[in-house]
Amino acid sequence: MQAIEHRVVSIHQDTAQCMQTAAAQLLSFFDPKITVDQVIKEVPVYEENGEKIGTSPGHLAAYFPAQGYGTISYIFDTELFDRSWGSLSAKEVVENLKLRQRHIPENSWLSRYHKVLVDGWELYVAKGGSFEFQNLNTKLLHSLLVDSPIFVTLNSTYLNQESKQLYDQETDKFQPDPIRGRSLTHGVTCTGYKDGDFLIIDPDPPVNQEQRRWVQSDHLIASIMAAQTESDNFLVKISK
Repeated sequence: MQAIEHRVVSIHQDTAQCMQTAAAQLLSFFDPKITVDQVIKEVPVYEENGEKIGTSPGHLAAYFPAQGYGTISYIFDTELFDRSWGSLSAKEVVENLKLRQRHIPENSWLSRYHKVLVDGWELYVAKGGSFEFQNLNTKLLHSLLVDSPIFVTLNSTYLNQESKQLYDQETDKFQPDPIRGRSLTHGVTCTGYKDGDFLIIDPDPPVNQEQRRWVQSDHLIASIMAAQTESDNFLVKISK
């Protein structure tokens, strides 16, 4: 496979703003003047009982078509979405999401958040976004990178092989806590490929890691699928 490397602006995130920051990094490829604040104005970070719990993926994805970009979300989730929906129109997918949310198991993570997730994907489709349900592999990621970077959501706990995290309201930071903590999903911008490795721009890299780093393809794919913990395992391809 040919080597690819796109240049984007690297931006450090504030707490729980990874998706908005990764989106701004992606958009900088098309519009160098874009800022994280512009994205956050339209796509807020949700809080629950004083804890920052992150961003609805559908609401984030909806920001791209709202700005005039052709937008395709590649869905790998198997809990909220279904792999049999690949032949459906975007509107039909949303109708099925509405039906699905009535039958989410009460003991699942989705039981608390399915409404905001489905509302986000409904907005995404209303703004003109579409879906793909392809198999996640190196060939797919490489093909999507040929002409521009892509937005990727993954599980950073697995990506970085680090402890689970617990949010500390006093410091407004997530702190390592392998017992009480949770694994975290995280937005990054994927900008290149070379010799079996993908280049990501990480808004919040681990200590002693650069924002711009190469990740082995199998490890990146596993990290994306590990975001199934919050039905966040998806990526977004945009075009102007």
